[in-house]
Amino acid sequence: MAISSGDGLRTCFSFGVLVFFLTFVFVTGVLQEIKKNRTFNQKIDFPDFGHYNGNFIKSIPDSVLPIDDQDKRIIAIGDIHGMNSSLTDLLDEIQYDSERDSLIHVGDLETRATIHDSIDVLSFMSSKRLLGVRGNNDQKVIEWRAWMNWILSLPGGQEWLSIMDKRWPNLDGDKRLQRTELEKWVETSKYASWKKMVPTGWHPLGKHYRVARAMSPEHFEYLSSLPLVLRSPNGHMVFVHADDHHDVAKLRNLQELAVLTEIPENKDPWTLTNIKSVTDTGIASPSPKRGTPWSQLWNDTMSKCSGNSGTDAGRGLDIKRWSIGLDTGCSYGRQLSAIVLNGNSFSSATHQLGDNIHTEAPSSQDIVFGDNGQARIVSVSCA
Repeated sequence: MAISSGDGLRTCFSFGVLVFFLTFVFVTGVLQEIKKNRTFNQKIDFPDFGHYNGNFIKSIPDSVLPIDDQDKRIIAIGDIHGMNSSLTDLLDEIQYDSERDSLIHVGDLETRATIHDSIDVLSFMSSKRLLGVRGNNDQKVIEWRAWMNWILSLPGGQEWLSIMDKRWPNLDGDKRLQRTELEKWVETSKYASWKKMVPTGWHPLGKHYRVARAMSPEHFEYLSSLPLVLRSPNGHMVFVHADDHHDVAKLRNLQELAVLTEIPENKDPWTLTNIKSVTDTGIASPSPKRGTPWSQLWNDTMSKCSGNSGTDAGRGLDIKRWSIGLDTGCSYGRQLSAIVLNGNSFSSATHQLGDNIHTEAPSSQDIVFGDNGQARIVSVSCA
């Protein structure tokens, strides 16, 4: 059978197209592999996972203050840690009204309860855009989610995370023995090169990782928007995960800002979210048993100020004349507590209270707040 010159040209052209296509696929694959190898063989320049920029200090709107409206209240609630049912019980006990009351949390919204309950707490807070500050657990969740977003932007990142989700649905990366099992798998699997993509000291599949993986983009945006410090200049109040304080004279506005912005330790994110004590050598410690309690040091030096509050589950409800610790260990089966402020909290009436009360939280008790005001501590039991 004879082949015409036209058929020959078509055959050559088809063959040429096929060769070009195969060459293109091969070269593209090689380039992608080279790019991938370069990514994993070079020293990793991690992006900023902290999301601190622009979120150090934020102001509480003056409209929140109950100074001129006796029907308004500020409710500042202690560490929730995902205990959603206890949060609901506490808000019911206080008779929280979202139209009248301003709810402020002092951080650590998630991680110690179930993932589902942690997500429910985040949904409640983010949907209402409630005021609050970051806690140390919130910060870890923010960092893990930022890391995940970065990993997902890399070739093969989505596959790697999905494989870990499916292979290790119940593994707890916070526990050493289980973490070792995961590390061995990573080192011997085809994903061994991804090990470099995890910052030193980070351990995937722990409780903070799981919450970060489960939460929505809206939850992440809300957590990332939370400042380290929430301040009311007119109310002379400052909310921080580690401590809260408020002063009374106009000059104290400048003093507050100086304390927050001029002292190096008070500009350190880790200190603001973790400090419970100060060692004899002046080092901030996250342990309630190492060194002097932060509240004692604060009270020793702030005898002319009107008050502050903070969180420390190791010490329970910690009420002193110039400090209020609200973390009453709900996630340990103890209590969830809040301080309720109204117009009387900023009044000129004189109330007398002992100088140092450190006790288990009753269901409700009145305390002196500020120079001459009054507030109420309300607590509920946690199952």
